Amino acid sequence: MASAFSLEISEPGIGVLYFDLPGEKVNKFSTPVMEELAGHIEEMKARHDLKVLLLMSKKPGIFIAGADVKEIASIADEQTGYEVGRKGQKIFTEFEKLPFPKVAVIDGACMGGGTELSLCCDFRLASDNPRTKIALPEVTLGILPGWGGTQRLPRLIGLQKALDVILTGRTLSAKQALRYRLVDKLIAAEWLQEKALEFAHEVLAGKTQRYLERRKIRGAANVFLEKTAIGRSIVFSQARKSVLKKTHGHYPAPLKALEVIEKTADFPLEEGLKKEAKALGELMATPISKHLVQIFFWTEEIKKENGLKDTAITGNTVQRAGVLGAGVMGGGIAQLLASRSIFVRVKDINYEAVARAYQQAAYVLGSKVKKHRLSRMEFNQIMNRITGTTDYTGFPSTNLVVEAIVEDLDLKKKVLAELEGHVNEQTIIASNTSSLRINDMAEALQRKENFVGMHFFNPVHRMPLVEVVRGQHTSDIAVATVFNLAKKLGKTPILVNDGPGFLVNRLLLPYMVEAISLLEEGNRIEDIDRAIFNFGMPMGPIELFDEVGIDVAYKVAKILRQSMNDRMADSDLLPKLLEAGRLGKKSGLGFYKYEGRKKVQDPKIKHFISIKAHYKLNEAELVQRMIYPMINEAARCLDEGLVAKARDVDVGMIFGTGFAPFRGGLLKFADTEGIGRIVAKLADFSDRYGSRFKPAESLLKIKEQGSFYRN
Repeated sequence: MASAFSLEISEPGIGVLYFDLPGEKVNKFSTPVMEELAGHIEEMKARHDLKVLLLMSKKPGIFIAGADVKEIASIADEQTGYEVGRKGQKIFTEFEKLPFPKVAVIDGACMGGGTELSLCCDFRLASDNPRTKIALPEVTLGILPGWGGTQRLPRLIGLQKALDVILTGRTLSAKQALRYRLVDKLIAAEWLQEKALEFAHEVLAGKTQRYLERRKIRGAANVFLEKTAIGRSIVFSQARKSVLKKTHGHYPAPLKALEVIEKTADFPLEEGLKKEAKALGELMATPISKHLVQIFFWTEEIKKENGLKDTAITGNTVQRAGVLGAGVMGGGIAQLLASRSIFVRVKDINYEAVARAYQQAAYVLGSKVKKHRLSRMEFNQIMNRITGTTDYTGFPSTNLVVEAIVEDLDLKKKVLAELEGHVNEQTIIASNTSSLRINDMAEALQRKENFVGMHFFNPVHRMPLVEVVRGQHTSDIAVATVFNLAKKLGKTPILVNDGPGFLVNRLLLPYMVEAISLLEEGNRIEDIDRAIFNFGMPMGPIELFDEVGIDVAYKVAKILRQSMNDRMADSDLLPKLLEAGRLGKKSGLGFYKYEGRKKVQDPKIKHFISIKAHYKLNEAELVQRMIYPMINEAARCLDEGLVAKARDVDVGMIFGTGFAPFRGGLLKFADTEGIGRIVAKLADFSDRYGSRFKPAESLLKIKEQGSFYRN
């Protein structure tokens, strides 16, 4: 194996240890790389010409991406996990003990083990490169920082800030890392080498006291919380409440990390490291960690894809875009495009409507300014990329236009036909429709090959999924253009062939309608929502109706019923609620009543619910009644070729609906449950509650194969 590290003497007394992993786009720690680092450490111990060491990367935009996740995935037992932790800790500790000051020069992504190695340095510099991000994201993989992160970070930046970083896995910008005292100084990326050497000379001259001074805990309240037993107990108590509120106890990693930090708060470093490694081994062996690691691999796979078998097709570069429809979705899409340096032209029927797009964009960006994730200058730069119009001026120069008007087929066809006359022959036209078929809308166009679906989920700035929908006539260029654009926008795209509701809504609507059936069988709203919430979904199906809007859900349900009537229960509840003006959260009344941001039970809702039968179910049966039909429908989707593989179903459900990641996704959950058990239960439900539960032929085939993930 070619060397990953190289040591150069830049100036007398100043060495630079470069990390540049051969054949890889990123620097990461594998077993061979760690062993090579250990060898360099031994060599440096014996050198007398080193007075200061700079740790740097030769890869643009990357410092160190962390450990090789493939090795994490391969660890199946606690003891092996413990040994991996201890080995990494010992190498990093030896680096920390080198008899001269060490300076981490962070330019680009610094994640996990990279951050932990930087903590073994005496000082940390961070460049102002926008790609400079620092994090300990291990909890997102179901583990904890196991190479010293739980021990060194609290010692460096204090308990409160360390818990915020470790328990959330949040990513800090260079400026945030400076505020957290995780880095000592920001330097210009353009003069990285020069500024790093200047700092090295400061270290040689002993002019570092001001950097050490700014690390001190300040303020009486902080001193109390950080330095006293009572104060620390308060910090740990609040942190535990925060973790449970966010994870609901489904994810053991943050709680285990908290436990380790709390129990080792007064331990010597070496004793704390042993506890950390033991906890790492325990977490590595859990099914939850394996599921979260698998999701990581899926997202990494998608980053290398373009939605086509021919990965050489890159599609068109989008520098100028248009958005038709200036509502909440249109404004959100415009903001997202402008945030990625794309100039956006927003059109609606009048300037009052256009103004709403500006308001939505400003609202999203303003919240980032308040949280210090965006500067006021950056806010202005992004907003200046958005312009509005009531005609088609500016549209002929667009590379792509996203249509985001109301869900009305005839209106969409009329607008799309009009739009086509105002764009150039290469412009890709993408519809953000959530339920209407791409093939039906394409009838209005002459250049059908340029038309594709680009279904964002609401709210656009938060939901990570984009369904790229291929119609009968959609070209490879159109697919690749939109797929790659979605990745540029920071989204996770999946390719879906055209069909009613595409993938996510097709699976979600029967689940939601089944929840109404359960209401009409005498089950309480709070019991239904609690069962699904406890299962691991971000909210229950009844609350979800209110969240998306009962009017929107009803419209989508009517469209899907045309092709799925035999798989969806009949009910007149939604139209009754609409007639009463109950639209959900946006109107303040739906299934629940909303008092500001607070959701409360509404006793009046019972007057709208007609009890058709009495089947009082326990929590497990409630979950099965709603989740198993989604699995049944997913088998049909795969059999029809709506999506290419089980992975796309699980990615779609996780990133489009929040389906419990700790369960690995809908179909990973199905495999865990056992396909035979699911088929038997659906057959039982079919006998008891109606033929809509009948196991699909495609699910029976999966049963014979034994697994959705048989390959």
